[in-house]
Amino acid sequence: MLQNSGNSLDPLLKPTSATTEPQLLRNLSLLETWGFGLTGLLLWIGVAPGTQEELGAQAMWVWVPGAIVGVLVNLQVRQLGLLLPNISGGTPSYVTHLLKEYPRLTSYAAIGYFISWVAVLPINGIILSNLVQAILEPLGIFLPDAVLQIGFTVLAFIVALSGSHALGTLHLIFIVPAVGFLLAFCLQGSQAVFFSGANLDFLPGDGSTFSFQGWAKWYLNGTYAFYACETAAVFVADSKRPQGTLQSLLVAAGLLPFVYIGGSWLLLHLVQTPGLRDDTFLTLFSAAQTFWGKYTPFLVTFLVVSSSLLTSASAVAVCPRILYQLAQDHHISPVLGVTSRQGVFTPGLLLTLVLSLVWLTFGNVNRIVMITVVGWLVCFIVLHWGLWKKRHQYPGVLFPWLSLGFCAMELVVLVVGGLAWGLPDLLIGLLLPIAVLLIDRLLQNLSWQPLKPEWWIKHYELRRQKSLQSFIGLQVLILTLFIGGATIISWFSSTLVTRSPVNNQAHPDLLIVLILVLSFIGVAIACWTIFPQIVAVNTARQQAEKLSADLQQTIAALQQTQLQMVQQEKMSSLGQLVAGIAHEINNPINFIYGNVSYAQTYVTDLLSFIDFYQQQYPEPNPEIAAEADRIDLEFLQKDIIKLLNSMQVGTDRIREIVLSLRNFSRTDESECKTIDIHSGINSTLMILQHRLKANAEEPEIKIIKDYGELPPVECYPGQLNQVFMNILANAIDALRELGCGESMGRSPCITVRTLLTNSEWVQVSIADNGTGIPEEIKSRIFDPFFTTKPVGKGTGIGMSISYQIITEKHKGKIFCRSTPGQSTEFTIEIPLRLTAATPNLVVINSHNNGNGKDENY
Repeated sequence: MLQNSGNSLDPLLKPTSATTEPQLLRNLSLLETWGFGLTGLLLWIGVAPGTQEELGAQAMWVWVPGAIVGVLVNLQVRQLGLLLPNISGGTPSYVTHLLKEYPRLTSYAAIGYFISWVAVLPINGIILSNLVQAILEPLGIFLPDAVLQIGFTVLAFIVALSGSHALGTLHLIFIVPAVGFLLAFCLQGSQAVFFSGANLDFLPGDGSTFSFQGWAKWYLNGTYAFYACETAAVFVADSKRPQGTLQSLLVAAGLLPFVYIGGSWLLLHLVQTPGLRDDTFLTLFSAAQTFWGKYTPFLVTFLVVSSSLLTSASAVAVCPRILYQLAQDHHISPVLGVTSRQGVFTPGLLLTLVLSLVWLTFGNVNRIVMITVVGWLVCFIVLHWGLWKKRHQYPGVLFPWLSLGFCAMELVVLVVGGLAWGLPDLLIGLLLPIAVLLIDRLLQNLSWQPLKPEWWIKHYELRRQKSLQSFIGLQVLILTLFIGGATIISWFSSTLVTRSPVNNQAHPDLLIVLILVLSFIGVAIACWTIFPQIVAVNTARQQAEKLSADLQQTIAALQQTQLQMVQQEKMSSLGQLVAGIAHEINNPINFIYGNVSYAQTYVTDLLSFIDFYQQQYPEPNPEIAAEADRIDLEFLQKDIIKLLNSMQVGTDRIREIVLSLRNFSRTDESECKTIDIHSGINSTLMILQHRLKANAEEPEIKIIKDYGELPPVECYPGQLNQVFMNILANAIDALRELGCGESMGRSPCITVRTLLTNSEWVQVSIADNGTGIPEEIKSRIFDPFFTTKPVGKGTGIGMSISYQIITEKHKGKIFCRSTPGQSTEFTIEIPLRLTAATPNLVVINSHNNGNGKDENY
């Protein structure tokens, strides 16, 4: 993709970037991008418990419309991704390209979207830190919250600094069990509810009443989850199969109602323990113990921890790509648009890390979500408004009026829900994107080198050229320390759990958390140590392939140059020879031609004088009469006039041949000139006239001229005549050597047609009624040195040179149509005005249009 997806886009959708930075390499597999695309489903885990705790059964009115809008958002974003396959960053980048006339608004919306994804890292850091503290507290172990939170927040960056493939590998390791356990929770929970005989009403009677303010408050929070299933669009620009990557949005859209509506409905029926507040672990534990039994602690812990680690990995993959595309489109500092060949967005990752550590200072998950979800929702408000606004300007809008309705609904939710959470937090959320943009503008004005793209480009180049030998020792040391540390921690934890007098479920939970976290770190370090080697090998392979390709191109260029030199030398020699012969013949024939008329006059006068003498002396003397009889004077008087007339016709014919030779050679017309194209065709036919005549063994080849009214054509006359000569000579060879005559049941002929196809193009068709083209040589008509003629009768370069003369020199087209057993027709199309023609016109492909040539070509 999109590898270069072929749609003709509306000008509104064309990128505004004029940057010289290279486009992202398409090096992510379809499986890797699908893993990123399914992460959004896991965000339900963090939002559903709090929604149910406050709204009770009325929480379903949050999830039902939210899931519906989420599905439609996925379908719409997929459509935009198909139109913009080379744009990274997903939804915020589509917003900036959709509304290019509002750069400040779209920059604000895109940064708001970015901030919300940054918040995923500290939120997961806090959740994992609280979970570990809850597990360690019964064991009498206390660790500083700040250390745990920073450690879990920074953890994902270790993998991100190893490149896109490292993140993709990590994601694939955890995505299947995480999403699998979530779907198992929904499926087995549904089975448990249906077979329990409990009330299956959509809204169980828990006494809760609908509150619009409460609904808006939690719908605002919920958008953080049900709008996030379009994540795969972020990776379209560096996907090997962009269209396949966008298909994951359809899969996510299909699973979204099942998880978000079905899972929330299960919580209403299965959570029996009151007062769980918004604790994710306890809420899922209370619901799952009905059907998972004694395995509930293990499975729920695994689900919560793996989901947190996964969404953190997604965040460090999504955020830099958003910044990259914004920088490419000149919305933010260009330094954020720099990336390495391995897909490491170091400047973007550093900014993401700094902001995520800043969010940790807020300390409260709900408050972080509330503040950052404001910018998130603003981005979708602008998206829906832009879709409605541009509904008539391109076909990318699927639901224009629904988009307008969503925009209005989201504005109400933003105001009412934001005020319900608190005016200060609402204002902070609205001002955060502005603050980030102002800081970015300030940094652009600083002269510090690491803030300049050139510094990072040079750094990446030096790092790429640096030998990895010095890096291997460090890799081995880190792997050794990790294995030893993991062994010590595992042994210490196992001993602590075994000897602890406290007998509760916290013990195995601790082991689960340790296993998952250590596995995450292990994969991170493995990626960091192994992927540089893989990348080095892959880079070497790519360089070798590039060198091989360059070598092949060089060889092909040398062959082409050699071919051109041979043909040019051949035609130059032939042209000089023809021009010289024409010149040498022209002088004496002009002498003869100029004196024939005088000779006719003189002879006529002499014959008149003889007639007059015979009238005066009708009876000549015997000697004169005898001499008159001897020379047959009467016959001589009649035949000499015929002889002189024949000489006149002969000299005229020789003059025409000389003129044709001069016109064909065009030695004085190597530059582009305006000529009558029919004169070139006629000159070529004149030179080939001797091959068209009948002889004892072969019939005459008739020439049918079907000339249209053509204005003068701007071309290279000598080279164009060369093309006519090659095609006509090959047609004559085909008709002669295939015995096209009585044995074929028809007279051989060649038809030459010319016409003006439109006001700018001239078409010349040369067709013979031979036996057509064998299938096995159709695709090789214009290959250099290809010929089916015997050795010594053809070089195989005539049609290749003709192809170059027409397509490269005259910026035209040449193609061939053939009906086996009936005919072959070559068609040439060239522009009337060569200087105004568009270069690089396509020559119709033989496989699509029946290109080929006769057996003798």
